[in-house]
Amino acid sequence: MEDNEYLLAFDVGTTAVKGAVYTTRGKCLFTESMTYPKHFRHPGWVEQSPSDWMHCIVSIINRAKEVVDFNQVSGVGVVSQVNTHVFVDKTGQALRDAIVWEDQRCAEVTDLLNQRIKEESVAMPPLDSSSLVCRAEWLKKFEPYVWEKTYAILSPKDYCVLQLTGEYVTDGLTSIGLVDNLGSYLPEPLVLIEGLKDRLPVIKPITEIAGHVCEGWGLKAGCPVVTGTMDCWASLFGSGAFKVGEGFQVSGTSEILGLVSEKKLPSNGVVTFPVYEGRYLHAGPTQAGGDALKWFAEAQDKTVEELVSQIDSQPSKHGSILFLPYLMGERAPIWNPKARGAFIGLTKHHDMPSMARAVMEGVGFSAKHVFERIEQAAGYNCKSILISGGASRSDLWCQMKANIMNRTLKRVENTDSGTFGAALMVATGIGIYQNLDEAAVKGVMIDRCFEPEESASNYYESLYKVYLQSSRQLAPVYESLYETVN
Repeated sequence: MEDNEYLLAFDVGTTAVKGAVYTTRGKCLFTESMTYPKHFRHPGWVEQSPSDWMHCIVSIINRAKEVVDFNQVSGVGVVSQVNTHVFVDKTGQALRDAIVWEDQRCAEVTDLLNQRIKEESVAMPPLDSSSLVCRAEWLKKFEPYVWEKTYAILSPKDYCVLQLTGEYVTDGLTSIGLVDNLGSYLPEPLVLIEGLKDRLPVIKPITEIAGHVCEGWGLKAGCPVVTGTMDCWASLFGSGAFKVGEGFQVSGTSEILGLVSEKKLPSNGVVTFPVYEGRYLHAGPTQAGGDALKWFAEAQDKTVEELVSQIDSQPSKHGSILFLPYLMGERAPIWNPKARGAFIGLTKHHDMPSMARAVMEGVGFSAKHVFERIEQAAGYNCKSILISGGASRSDLWCQMKANIMNRTLKRVENTDSGTFGAALMVATGIGIYQNLDEAAVKGVMIDRCFEPEESASNYYESLYKVYLQSSRQLAPVYESLYETVN
């Protein structure tokens, strides 16, 4: 295979757009990340400006053109955060800031909808407060003027594809809870909200060409843009985990974990996606991963790197501290928007580095909690996990997670597995690979393996049991705290 074709890929994340240019053999020629703010206008609200995403994409394109010949770019792929929703009009313009997946404004709306589902015996699982259905109901109820003008409800990558091509499209994997195994919209959730069906875009396969680049974006006009998908699936492909037997973990703003299997079993608290090419993806996202450590570092006016450099590789000598990383509620596996973060076990002998270590451990425990439920859904125990994401670049944190998970962690070479997954979808869509199986096998390389250390794993197993106990027993406290401010 010649390396004379380039693949341009973007991952629209929670805190930044990552862009990269890859050769068809997986070599990264250019990578760039540009951050943007989140807006917190009310307690529990988290929003972003869609224009910031496109501004970052254009800026990254301009920077990439300084080092890469864009005449050799054969296709574009965009993937993104999921359960972040953009409401656009007929001209493709956003009518308001996007509601981010972390946003918890829909807690009460969700309770009412779930009560209705139960009372009317609607054949569908309960909704969570980040679902598109709940966001649509909230908008219709509290911003009816925006709802009336809404032509389509899009994910971030759908919005970016629309700007680049003029096409209103989405994919079935991104449309969590709305699509059946055949890739068609389910009637049950749509009838809950009058007018919702008319505001959903056309569904296309993830590697299918959604449209072609319009003039004015710094790219060749007519360059194909694939439909793409959500970050979880993109990272699965980009980390090479699209086969039964290996799990994956994306350590970014949150922790996203998943396993592929040929069957699905009942398991509370995780998501099993509709079957894709004969395989089920069982996955779960936490609410805070690297974001928790970033919060703790900023509280001390330090960078994450400065904070991590002060952390001892061994647990505190002054006794264990637990940290529950529920700073914005928690998603998988407890799905409780009212959950709150906590340090447990503090004494006057503990210092800031030992608390920072507890934050890192707490993130690891939350990931383990999700992964155990995922294994139940998949029906097998997984011995190794392919890890990627920005936080995976920390050897200390990778080793800590290997000990907590008591599994081998294999760090992939292209740690930005979202952008690399997007590139593999482009390569498949334009015919370089026959399918994503071939793309994942041929494209993904391992950088380093982290083996669990027996003594540390035994210690963490004991502490993990206390973590689970604390999470359960504090649930009534979360409820009481929530009621005091609402």
